This record gives sequence, structure tokens and C-alpha cells, in this order.
Amino acid sequence: MELIIHKKDIQLRVKQLALDIANDHINTGNSLPPVMICILNGAYMFYADLLRNMPLDVQSDFVRMKSYEGQDNSGGIQIIKGLEIDLKGRNVYIVDDICDTGTTILEALFMVNSHLPAQVKVVTLTRRGGGVNLTDFCGFVIGEEFIAGYGLDNNGTGRNLEDLYAV
Repeated sequence: MELIIHKKDIQLRVKQLALDIANDHINTGNSLPPVMICILNGAYMFYADLLRNMPLDVQSDFVRMKSYEGQDNSGGIQIIKGLEIDLKGRNVYIVDDICDTGTTILEALFMVNSHLPAQVKVVTLTRRGGGVNLTDFCGFVIGEEFIAGYGLDNNGTGRNLEDLYAV
């Protein structure tokens, strides 16, 4: 594996994203705390660090959507765990690890929008340059390499690594 993004760079970027999201929420004038929704499993490290750096109170929920079997994401989306929190009139931020084909994020957007939020924005740690861009807030633009580390896995391993690696 080849190191592509060092943990120090990740942490600096996550802190900036947390401030950007907080400012976005404040600028809407919505008095309700924003709802942050983590798409499990790949986004859990990013999500935890993002929430730890948020300078305002948020509510948290998790959805589990599966699109990859190994390095293949052609089998569609399975919803393993749905939403548990009321989103009506709330600012919602969907947090994912990567915007690749956009399939998982689109499915999450359909799910969230059916609950009548005030606004929905997408936050991703990474997205592929030249690919589908459904993100409102993105940490890093990457190439076509398959990545692992910082929550992203390579066939179930590598999630615990603090840096991001090309596999």
C-alpha cells in the first residue's frame, strides 16, 4: 500500500470542514440543532472526528448501506439500518467516506428527503476527481486508486489505519 494522505493532513482538513459545516448551519437561521447522519461502515472514523470538532451542538444518527462486495460496487445498494431520528424541518448533513459512483449517496438522499428536512447537504472525506460530484463539503479529491485506511477498508481490513493509502 502507498501512503496518499497523512493523518496530520486529514485532521487539519476535518477541523476546517467542521467549521465550514457549522457556519453553513448558522447561516440558514435554523434554530434547531443540525442532524449529522453517518453512513456506516466506512465513514465512522471521519464522522467521529468531524463531530468532535463541531463548535455547536448536533444530533446524530447512523444508517448502514452496503454497496461494495470486495472492490466491486456493481451489485446495487442494500439498506441494513435505516433512520431513527425525526428530520422534519431540520438541517441534515449526510456524512460518507467517499463519493465514487454516487449510488450510495443518492440512495441516502432519497431516504433523508422522504423525512421532509429543511435542507440536506452531503459531506464526504474524499471524492474522485472527474467522477460524480454530489458533495457539498469534501475533504480531498483523489484519483482512480482504490483507497483504504481511516475507516475505509480493503476487503474488511485496514479500517484502523490512521492515514489513507492507495491499495
